[in-house]
Amino acid sequence: MPTDRQQRVMICDDEPDFRAIVADVVQGMDMEAVEVARPEDFAATYAQGTPDIVVLDIVMPNIDGLELVDWLANAGYQGRLVLVSGYNPNYARAAHTMADLKGIASVIVLRKPVALADLRAVLA
Repeated sequence: MPTDRQQRVMICDDEPDFRAIVADVVQGMDMEAVEVARPEDFAATYAQGTPDIVVLDIVMPNIDGLELVDWLANAGYQGRLVLVSGYNPNYARAAHTMADLKGIASVIVLRKPVALADLRAVLA
């Protein structure tokens, strides 16, 4: 059944330029972009409306992406999870494996710098 509600995309990354680029792509695809600059604000932002897609940086200060993947799984998140990292690819693979084992069905890993075409493809 079609819905008139825009898809909600939550972007959690400590790099403002990357968040802005992703938000521009999301809005250009007629979806709602919700930016989270600090991982400490992730849960409160999530509570304002469950996102259809979460774009999550793996390496951030204070709380890393692995902790947020665990949080999402414990919250019963069933949307699409896009993990991004510019660091060691093993870290992103570990986050992907953890998400799979904890029941998050749709997990995609992108390596920074992310090509816009790749970003659009995973958001479509």
